[in-house]
Amino acid sequence: MNQSLIRIKTLAVALLFFCICANAQSQSELTGRITDSRGAAVSNARIVAGANATTTDDNGQFTLKLLPGTYELRVSAAGFAVYKQQLSFSAATSLNITLEPASLADMVTVTPARAEIRLSDAPTSVSVLDSKDLSNAAAQTVDDLLRQIPGFSIFRRSSSLVANPTTQGVSLRGAGATGASRTLVMADGVPLNDAFGGWVYWDRVPRAAIDRVEVVRGGSSDLYGSDALSGVINLLTKPSSKNVFNAEASYGTRDTYDFSSFVATQRQKFSFALAQESFGTDGYFIVAPELRGAADARAASNHSSGFLRLGYDFTPENSIFARGALFREDRNNGTVQQVNDTRSESLVVGGRFRTGDGSNWNLTLFANQQRYHQTFSAIATNRATETLNRLQFVPSRDAGMSFGWSRTLEKHLLVAGADVRGVRGTSDETAIANANPTTFSSSGGRQRRAGFFVQDLVNLSTRWQLSVNARYDTWRDSSAASVSRNLTTGAVTPRFFAARSLDAFSPRLSLIYRPTETVSLRAAAYRAFRAPTLNELYRGFRVGNTQTNANETLVAERLTGGELGASWTPTRNIVTRLTTYWTETTNPVSNFTLSVTPALITRERRNLGRTRSAGIEAEADFNLARHWQFTAGYLFADATVRRAPQDAALVGNQIPQVPRHQFTLQTVYSHPRFVTAAMQFRASGSQFDDDQNRLPLGSFALVDVMVTRPFWRFAEIFVAVQNLLDEKFIVARTPFETLGMPRLVRGGLRFRFE
Repeated sequence: MNQSLIRIKTLAVALLFFCICANAQSQSELTGRITDSRGAAVSNARIVAGANATTTDDNGQFTLKLLPGTYELRVSAAGFAVYKQQLSFSAATSLNITLEPASLADMVTVTPARAEIRLSDAPTSVSVLDSKDLSNAAAQTVDDLLRQIPGFSIFRRSSSLVANPTTQGVSLRGAGATGASRTLVMADGVPLNDAFGGWVYWDRVPRAAIDRVEVVRGGSSDLYGSDALSGVINLLTKPSSKNVFNAEASYGTRDTYDFSSFVATQRQKFSFALAQESFGTDGYFIVAPELRGAADARAASNHSSGFLRLGYDFTPENSIFARGALFREDRNNGTVQQVNDTRSESLVVGGRFRTGDGSNWNLTLFANQQRYHQTFSAIATNRATETLNRLQFVPSRDAGMSFGWSRTLEKHLLVAGADVRGVRGTSDETAIANANPTTFSSSGGRQRRAGFFVQDLVNLSTRWQLSVNARYDTWRDSSAASVSRNLTTGAVTPRFFAARSLDAFSPRLSLIYRPTETVSLRAAAYRAFRAPTLNELYRGFRVGNTQTNANETLVAERLTGGELGASWTPTRNIVTRLTTYWTETTNPVSNFTLSVTPALITRERRNLGRTRSAGIEAEADFNLARHWQFTAGYLFADATVRRAPQDAALVGNQIPQVPRHQFTLQTVYSHPRFVTAAMQFRASGSQFDDDQNRLPLGSFALVDVMVTRPFWRFAEIFVAVQNLLDEKFIVARTPFETLGMPRLVRGGLRFRFE
């Protein structure tokens, strides 16, 4: 009995002690306000203390519940330097924190590591174009804007203002040149590359909605899989965390009009964003006047795009969203009878979550459907007549999922995740002879891609940083067939192709060494791959008098590469970067020339033996004065064929569509209350349009200018000129020469309410 009583008393004392300790360890609130150097509130700033995190509201205020203890308080926001403070927390505390503008090296980026890191910590070569770069550029399209970055090139180097979308394949650092991209292009982490063909519809994202663009150069399959053979471009749209209205309207020569707008608002836990763009132009004749004939027409185009995004925030760190998007485009491809149109719809849903252990989780699901029509014709040598010879309809669908996890653990930033994408599509073609349909054929299949990845970004010391990445991918092509029907006799000829699959392992090892506070050295080695698209396997096409056939036997491209880089940041307003790189691609897909006649060039997509691209990449950013900013870049690329078993004469040839030299220069003078004047200069060396190096494309230099003047607190007027000097340059030879865009002048208005 006494022992029982003793046990009860002991238990009671222990319970009382536990309650006292629990009460002592109860959470208290850390509150405060985040402002900039002018005292203006900073919304959507992220405050982290240990495993606890929150974000500021529209007034820059935050509340964070903490247990007593010592924390490293970290505050980050786009455009500002990261704020750090050691905090000894024991009771309710209020802080007022002022953020300073970020130096060029302190900009926050998300694409290189699939997690938020400083630009100076990126394990690869990265360029970031922010909202100021976008607004100061005369370029109307994202692809023209990206030409400021050395090494960025598009197949047949024509602007998406007038170019056939199937020629908008992106390459970085001379990795290869066909209509399929060697670079993964995304919008908020969701692929924009056409699921069937790999090309890019740059206008699917309204210009007014883009907040910044991040460009990662070098093989990036270690994190992003097949399409990232030569790098990644990520278009990041503006958040919905505050009330925003942006709009831009312009009109210019050749009846070119553009209206783009973005509106966003948040009410308590609900957020809303709506973006749209409408564009049209009469275009220009892509054939020189002395060669032009009755078959030629202006390369006109028009498009409309938009998206609606809805969100719900359970907490500042836990939210879900849904986004629906539409895209419509119609083009004339430079002759009376060659036209194409595209219709697409997409849906994206997802969410991001943060658990108590400091882990960040994100999940994105997406689905797209698309219908693409195009007509092809044969043009007489004198360009007086044109004969319609093919109608093509390409319906396709794709759906996928992306899952990611990240966590900071002492000296480690751990990242892991998985991606899945399934594609189905066909190319339905009707051949025409003497104005009558003769045959109908349908070719296509299904593809499935899946991969998972891991990354460990380790701060070994204050001077050394190591990044170890690895990804495993599977690719499968199935249900592939080609069926042809003679429309005169009714005879059907079917062909069925065996299912194929491949596995790919993509590792990456990166090392950063900082011998001083101003100098950083970087080294990296990596493997990457790209699987052939349904378009390359099953869809042939004709451009002018050049016929390119599909090839169902294509295999994946494999890239091995490495780079050495250095950056020097003598002040917070000066950053210089120098990178030397080397890549070697086995089985690169090429448009292989089969025969050449005066009337027709016939090519076929084939795997060459091996190509190599090596070069030097240099960039410099200067904010030398209060109102002046300079950015310069240069790329030297030695991109050649090293082995070609199918045609030994190709060895030593320059890879088509890759210039040896590229130089860019941008300068901006900005006085917010008076005027902003910007100039972009771009020069490109000579290159070839074909694998045999018989069709040269000369060098060129272009100058664009943009002048903006505010006339109201929320509005400004601008004048923009592309190709100011009206430079005449050739963008393609098929073998007929195709002209690049002549001078384009436009003026307009901008409205910003934030």
